[in-house]
Amino acid sequence: MSSNANQTQIIWYEDRIAGIKDRFRKGLVEMGYAVANQARNSAPYKTGALRNSIRVTTLGSQDDVYVAAGGTVGGKSVPYARIHELGGYAGRNHSVYIAPKHYLANSLDNILRTDWTKYFKGVA
Repeated sequence: MSSNANQTQIIWYEDRIAGIKDRFRKGLVEMGYAVANQARNSAPYKTGALRNSIRVTTLGSQDDVYVAAGGTVGGKSVPYARIHELGGYAGRNHSVYIAPKHYLANSLDNILRTDWTKYFKGVA
């Protein structure tokens, strides 16, 4: 940035900006893996399928990072990931109440309370 009494000029260095953007994305992905690892440790465990279904993805976008659970893992369906995260009624005639475990939300909250600088080195 240069300046004189009447004007200020801002010079953008695209290569530097791109580097910061790439480091920020990398930091988001690293943070996503930290959330996923913590969620795996706190998810309910019976067969291990729920824990194994927790993954980090960008879903085709370079700018968004998601930590997801459920779906199909190794040919095994894990449809109960949502009910264990959020709670609700399940089973025949929805007769069983499952208390929410919030294994994903609590893991995100815990990571957000840590020192973020370890994920975003060289960004600021």
